[in-house]
Amino acid sequence: MSVEPLDRVGIVGLGHMGASLAGALAPHVAVVGYDLSTASVDYVRRQFEVEVTRSLEDLVRASDVVVIASPTPSVRQIRDEIDRLAGAMGRRPVVCDIASVKRELALDSPMPSTIRYVSLHPMTGREGNGAKSADPSIFVHANWALVLTGHEEPGALALATRVPLMLGNGVVPIELTDHDRAIAMVSTLPHVSAVALGRLVGEGESHALLQLLAAGSIRDSVRVARTEPTRIVEMLYPNRSQLKAAIDALISELEACRDNLDDEAWLLAWTQSGNRGAEGLLPRNDSKRMHRVPLPELASEFQRMARVGGVVVELTQSAETIMIVSVGGETSGDELS
Repeated sequence: MSVEPLDRVGIVGLGHMGASLAGALAPHVAVVGYDLSTASVDYVRRQFEVEVTRSLEDLVRASDVVVIASPTPSVRQIRDEIDRLAGAMGRRPVVCDIASVKRELALDSPMPSTIRYVSLHPMTGREGNGAKSADPSIFVHANWALVLTGHEEPGALALATRVPLMLGNGVVPIELTDHDRAIAMVSTLPHVSAVALGRLVGEGESHALLQLLAAGSIRDSVRVARTEPTRIVEMLYPNRSQLKAAIDALISELEACRDNLDDEAWLLAWTQSGNRGAEGLLPRNDSKRMHRVPLPELASEFQRMARVGGVVVELTQSAETIMIVSVGGETSGDELS
């Protein structure tokens, strides 16, 4: 068993994320993009000088890895259509989604029979909507979640993982059952709080004065609320079950602060705890560790990493052995200088 070459990546859906990914990948690998919107296809072709097609069949035929970058509600339909087309061609491409919520994708059910499926989630983005808001720089220093269901083929995992790694991004293996709960805290909840703050300062009786006084703290806090509203709803609604618990946790924090505003010592301890949490979100320079596994054991190794933590930063093959370089977590292996 060996890892196939990755000569061309196909991207289905050239909205904000798909177009940004096309632009980021173009200097590293051949890219072909597809979208139902003629305007999006033409913009991406001109802006990033990538190959485009108005035929999903042509994209499937040409691509080693197909990335579905469409809104979450359409992913399963596109996945099934790619499976049908690949079956008719006698191909078994690696197909990935980059949806921010996995609940509605039925990833724990049997996958289509032809394609080899791997679910990814780039932890990046910015406000805006559509191809013209594309910004390839969002993939600088980004981590991607590699969502594990237990059904992935080792060769497909190795090939799919090369997409973020060629951008210099890290890959975080995570179990399917943990993904949406974690995303509710670090991605969807910040959008909820930003929208709530935007409403408070932008639609209240004193909104005109507040807008004049607004500076960096409030502007940074509401930044993601400037995302096109339908994109925000596409994140909130599918993850509503996990998001409710996250909102409850935030409400508890705010209520505790409200109830202890007269206790200066409590406020100091509370803010110190929040400061430590915020500092922990900044990039770290952890030592790299290297370990080797046979390619057939790659899925098991990623599942182990999902339990103990860690970020894959390099993955190379020698004969039938995969060398993994990772940082963070409790990953075993030889420390690199």
